[in-house]
Amino acid sequence: MEDELRCPGCQDATLSFLDYDSLMVLRHDLALFTLTCPHCQSKVTALHGIPRALKEEIRFAAIEIGAGMGE
Repeated sequence: MEDELRCPGCQDATLSFLDYDSLMVLRHDLALFTLTCPHCQSKVTALHGIPRALKEEIRFAAIEIGAGMGE
């Protein structure tokens, strides 16, 4: 799964889901991400699979607040 997205506003920047502004976990493998384009400053919202590099961080945060991960 690709962890990048071309900015839909300017088409000049590639946004990484690892550099999110915020995310809302919807399932153990899916989240709603908000990203800011470094080129045009557009706010971009995208539904995307949780990148492998973030899974442990998210799992730990869920444990810390007592949230289930839907598994």
